[in-house]
Amino acid sequence: MKKTTMFACAAMAVSSMCLAEPSGDSQFAGASSGLEGREHELGLALSVVLKTMHEDESYVHELNDALVKALLSQMQFAKDRGMIDDLIAHEVETLEPLLKRIRSHYERTGDLEMVMVGMIDRTSCHYQLIFETESKPGYRAWQSPWSRVLTQTQRLGQHDMTEAEVHDIWVRQRLQAYANVIGVGLEVSELGDDGRVWVRAVERDAGAAGQ
Repeated sequence: MKKTTMFACAAMAVSSMCLAEPSGDSQFAGASSGLEGREHELGLALSVVLKTMHEDESYVHELNDALVKALLSQMQFAKDRGMIDDLIAHEVETLEPLLKRIRSHYERTGDLEMVMVGMIDRTSCHYQLIFETESKPGYRAWQSPWSRVLTQTQRLGQHDMTEAEVHDIWVRQRLQAYANVIGVGLEVSELGDDGRVWVRAVERDAGAAGQ
């Protein structure tokens, strides 16, 4: 069966299951997904998952492929024009309302774990980019997501950054800038030989907050 036909059949099957009507048995109480009323949207989302995971002619695509490419292109644009500092400042400005709320909570409670939750866990840009994150109080670790796409785009001449450069921009500089607004210290690892990355929130002197 051709892939395009397989995609269509799979998508139709998923949509049909999601849109199926209840059995009519008033005594039946099924589990609630929390997505009731959004069945069609769920079916479309799953069809995109299937299409992406079956895209393997040039390389095996992961579900974050489009987001990785978009962020790499954003960083490459800024690098080529000497605008990395402007990029980081724009990221901070965009997220400033959230960062100020995190800061307010931290100033009231001193809770470093909630800083990590607010700055990392609850942001869709993180969990749509990073599928698995190791969590400990005030600490997060994950596998760097850039190498699979970078290998291909470097070969094609689309990006010339190394994974270490990307880590420095997107993790070290960006998260440090967020931490400055919140008023906490932040320890960020170098990119490990195995691609592992970790970040830890730490207390710092009140006089350094916001610098």
